[in-house]
Amino acid sequence: MEKDKSNKEENRRAAYNITGVAGEYFVAAELSRRGWIATMTLKNTPNIDVIATTPDGQRTLNIQVKTRSIGNRQGWILNKGIETLVPGKNFYIAFVDLKGKDEKPDYFLIPKNLFAKWIAKRHQEWLVTPGRSGRAHVDNPIRAFDKPQFKEFEQYHNNWDI
Repeated sequence: MEKDKSNKEENRRAAYNITGVAGEYFVAAELSRRGWIATMTLKNTPNIDVIATTPDGQRTLNIQVKTRSIGNRQGWILNKGIETLVPGKNFYIAFVDLKGKDEKPDYFLIPKNLFAKWIAKRHQEWLVTPGRSGRAHVDNPIRAFDKPQFKEFEQYHNNWDI
């Protein structure tokens, strides 16, 4: 019984990792298609999954990729580290929605610090808003970005011109 449970957990983690890597490849491919030189970083690089530069080296982007798997309709579940501000204006978060196997992914390409400030503010608002039966919410490390919030970032939806 324990072995079955362990195998299920390993399979779940493998699927999670494959989903994440797929999003990174999609982001690198889209940037390459648009004339950027894009490469994926090693897996232990904090907060940067793809680095891209223009061929002349005049502009470089650091991109953290968050990928939502096919069939996942709940959104992106993030940890509180997503609130960390970074130096410079060349950091972005690419939210990738893999949608379906025969569909092109959707992307939200949002400046990192803009998103970090927004999600931190949203979490603070959630903390002071009464929960079920009027009880206070308990702070936790989970941050969520899902469909209702998309409208707030519509200008970043599939916007590769940023």
